[in-house]
Amino acid sequence: MDVTNENRIEFLKAYNDLRHILMSIHECQDIWMSDIGKLESIHLLMQRVLKFVPQHDDQGNRMHYSDWVLAELDEDDA
Repeated sequence: MDVTNENRIEFLKAYNDLRHILMSIHECQDIWMSDIGKLESIHLLMQRVLKFVPQHDDQGNRMHYSDWVLAELDEDDA
């Protein structure tokens, strides 16, 4: 997998957002609604760039609530 410099910059911003969110949670024992949006963005960034996909059951249906796998591993099962 090739991670571009642009991806690294996206991850750096996401990493810093995550650090700030965690510090806020630890200090306040609370979370801001805007932090939830940032967490969702980080989640989607990781899914897109790192190519995470949901597993498939025996009938080929996506199992979104199971642990996700690397796309290339899921293709091997197909």
